Amino acid sequence: MRSQDTGLSPAWVARKVVAYDELQAVAGSLWWLQSDPDHGGVRRVMCSERSGIAFAVTPSDFSVGSELHAYGGGSFAVVEDAVWFVGDDGSLFRQPLGCTPDRIVPVCGSEQYGDLAPGPDGRVFAVRGDSAADEIVAVSPAGSVQALVRSSEFLSCPRLAEGTLAYLEWKRDQMPWDSCRLLLADIRSGLPGPGRVVAGGRSESVGQPSWGPDGLLYFMSDRTGWWNLYRLRDDTVTTILPTDADCAPAPWEAGYQSYGFAADGALVLTVLDGFSTKLMAVDPAGIRRRLGPNLTSVKPYIAVDDGRLAVIGSTPSSAPGLWSLDLTAQADALAVPVSPESASAPPWTPTPPSIDTAQVTDGHVRFLLHRPAGAAAPVPLLVRAHPGPTDDVPLRLDWTTQFFVSHGFAVAEVLYRGSTGRGRAFRQVLHGHWGEYDVEDCAAVAEHLRSTDVALPGAMFITGASAGGYTALQAASRPGPFAGATATSAIIDPARWELSVPDFQRPHAAVLRGTACAVTPERIRCPVLVIHSTADTITSAKEAMQLAQDLAALGGDHDSLLLDDGDHYLSAPAAREQALRAELDFYRRLMSRPRA
Repeated sequence: MRSQDTGLSPAWVARKVVAYDELQAVAGSLWWLQSDPDHGGVRRVMCSERSGIAFAVTPSDFSVGSELHAYGGGSFAVVEDAVWFVGDDGSLFRQPLGCTPDRIVPVCGSEQYGDLAPGPDGRVFAVRGDSAADEIVAVSPAGSVQALVRSSEFLSCPRLAEGTLAYLEWKRDQMPWDSCRLLLADIRSGLPGPGRVVAGGRSESVGQPSWGPDGLLYFMSDRTGWWNLYRLRDDTVTTILPTDADCAPAPWEAGYQSYGFAADGALVLTVLDGFSTKLMAVDPAGIRRRLGPNLTSVKPYIAVDDGRLAVIGSTPSSAPGLWSLDLTAQADALAVPVSPESASAPPWTPTPPSIDTAQVTDGHVRFLLHRPAGAAAPVPLLVRAHPGPTDDVPLRLDWTTQFFVSHGFAVAEVLYRGSTGRGRAFRQVLHGHWGEYDVEDCAAVAEHLRSTDVALPGAMFITGASAGGYTALQAASRPGPFAGATATSAIIDPARWELSVPDFQRPHAAVLRGTACAVTPERIRCPVLVIHSTADTITSAKEAMQLAQDLAALGGDHDSLLLDDGDHYLSAPAAREQALRAELDFYRRLMSRPRA
């Protein structure tokens, strides 16, 4: 897997990526979605009972996953001894436990189902959407579909209690993390009227509504500039844990649940700072205590059942996996892996990263710095621009980062302006300045590391995927510290991309776009490696490869890699392996050139 001379193998790293999502606790068992290389990347519903032994619920020839609003989420729900799920063809399935799946609602035209939630009498609630409208529907095991709410805007998060349906709505010219409303509708008559707005608005983002055991409605809101948890009682809204920190991420997918209800009346929630995620419990008297302090990153799925808290968590020395802890244990009790696989030792011991800052024009930018163990002299540097750009930089073991560290690179992961976890103002400052502020922040980090003798002059590179790929290309288009750039699944022309993205994301593309404009070959000032997949449905492989061809025609050390049938995320191990090998070879080739 690794030797002192060669570092980690691309093939080994490519097969280490196991994805866990949509964790839920139902009737004493944990349920989640999992995809891993050993099963061809098929997303299966998994279950773990008290024994901790996990088993697949859905068969391997069904890949579970919604494409509602482009990014999906809420792909399954457990309802009365059966699992409802969205198949990869868009159909809605119901599978009684221990049986084979039944196709309950076939896909029809451009409609997409997702955001599943349990309903009464074995039914399931779902959001059904197309390019014209969204509906919240109730589907019976027999296949009858009843529309409860219909809107020309986007809908999500149907949650029912005592005949009252809570749900979210946001306009089609807005993103839900910029503007979103929470509504209530009485559905007992079967013919509900328009919902009543109880929170949210043009300058407020509301998310993750949930009915508590006390019959009250809870939700996240950034009305103070930070996503905090609130409670609605008799039309009065109060905050649960007022803090200058985000307690939820940007809602790219449905099904997020960043808080849960403990049996003793306490609320468990996440608190983010852009890098680390803390688990906090707040009891009815408002007393706070930290949970699972050994975890540094937690996905937005809090599962609480029968005194046990379960999360998808990670640490600087462990990749994301399932962890749990006893909510009745003493303060600061550590989380433990749910299964032995989560606790398996890595093939080598990564050095924990440090959190550092670099000066920029209007303040400073923070970043995670990973350095090769024992590195005293300056080493090659790889600056990573995360995708999104409304993403964060989770403090966790990432084998792609460790791949480059094992080959002698320092890796800096930049929490550039526009990232999440730092409040609404920080998130929105990139509006109209995409390709500018993010590039300035990444360049400032590289300059800082060169001036402090961490980075080797002439061997500093930038890499990014999707929106981060656009950042990398813009960095390569201006004078700066980078000797090369890698753009994976990259956006090339924001204006053209805005016209081609799904309806959900179009407002995001519009509000980000500024004066940086399209990437053009004549502006590129350093060698570029372009990596793209032929089956990418989010960004254009044709545009990326045209840029690569135009760069090659200009001469120089540019390179490209076109992956057959890969997706936007390079999910297939073979695609990921080829990309890692190509990127490392690209940097090595540039470093082997005679230096000016």
